[in-house]
Amino acid sequence: MEIPSQELLAYYAAGKPLVCELDANPYLCEFWPQEELTKYNVEYEVPLYAPGYFGFATSGGGEMFAFSPSGAVVCLPFIGLEPAAAFPVAPSWASFECMLRNAL
Repeated sequence: MEIPSQELLAYYAAGKPLVCELDANPYLCEFWPQEELTKYNVEYEVPLYAPGYFGFATSGGGEMFAFSPSGAVVCLPFIGLEPAAAFPVAPSWASFECMLRNAL
């Protein structure tokens, strides 16, 4: 499983905060460790239940931040992990990154 966003990898490489407040619901983003991204996607069975999505963080409240097949950033509930339940957070990584605030 390949990480779908070079921008996400650049974020990690720049040493930017991995726990941030967010300017939109769910208001908190806790990035998974970069070396665990593929492992977490496999363990949460993302390819099985949400094909084409790739998770990279948690809200700390039952949702996974993920790239959708279109490249938008969405939240998927961990329970069910159904693409139909995904709610949009940002249309792209660039706009998502602009929403990150107040490193915790």
